[in-house]
Amino acid sequence: MNDSDIYKVIKSLVGYSDNGNSPSMRTMMKTLLPIEHASGYYLSNKAEFYDPIQDQVFYRNYKFDDEKSRNDSIEYINGRIDYYNRLCDDEFSKSGAIYDYIDPIVAWGIKVKLSSPILVDHTTHDSHTNKETIRIINNEYLYKCALKLDSEQFCARFNKLIYVYLTKLAGGRKLLTDNTLYNPIIEYEDWFMSAGKDSGEIKTLANSLRGMKTSDSPLAYTSDEKLKKINATYSLRANPDHKKWYSSPVESKIISLIENGMIDGFVQDCRFKNVNKINIKKLAYKLKCSDKTAKKFLNEHAPYLLE
Repeated sequence: MNDSDIYKVIKSLVGYSDNGNSPSMRTMMKTLLPIEHASGYYLSNKAEFYDPIQDQVFYRNYKFDDEKSRNDSIEYINGRIDYYNRLCDDEFSKSGAIYDYIDPIVAWGIKVKLSSPILVDHTTHDSHTNKETIRIINNEYLYKCALKLDSEQFCARFNKLIYVYLTKLAGGRKLLTDNTLYNPIIEYEDWFMSAGKDSGEIKTLANSLRGMKTSDSPLAYTSDEKLKKINATYSLRANPDHKKWYSSPVESKIISLIENGMIDGFVQDCRFKNVNKINIKKLAYKLKCSDKTAKKFLNEHAPYLLE
């Protein structure tokens, strides 16, 4: 990987968006954290796209551990999305009807969970700092590494890759606390220490994996353990927030939190202080629904939270 590719990956890790809604990359860079876990992104065996202009669902079944099947399915769905986006322009020119453009399904996705920060910078925008701990990295080279390495191996070598890049940028200089790279470098150094790993002995993912034996549990085909406690099996959806998929906005919210690995964090402040149980009334207030509705969808989709 070259430095330009690594920088794009860092953008994904900090949640930076090129649409102009994010704070500056300089601000976001200060929130950069190591990853503590990685898992597969294409484990549902089905890719779907709802076309609101044609009012039709397009889908393809695939085998997540068969790369040709997976690639062919995503290519088909992305072809339908491209056709829909072109239809949007046609519909607008004909009648002035406005439809939202849909982003294509990422072709080389890996789901990663960020570690918790040891440093808190109160000068950054709280609404963006570490709000989402789950990120999707879309990079072909890293995905092919994920086909060979298990989660532990991948995380160590991935973090070394980013750490080497950061220290290269720092150029051996002693950084002031206000420097953009000060916090990230400390976070990565602490990650290696707390994981009991000598960063000097870890190879980065920049090193070729050619000839390396494939792990028995490659992370590209490994699910997060929490997914096994969830009732429903969800498809890989190109427009997951569309109301077509759900019976209510509350269900949409809960499923979105589950799919993005954020449901546990969302309900954490709704637990009773002295008992590890969820206060349904408080959760319902947060979801803006009745107690009965909150409990119903939680029991339907993530019953382990009610145990």
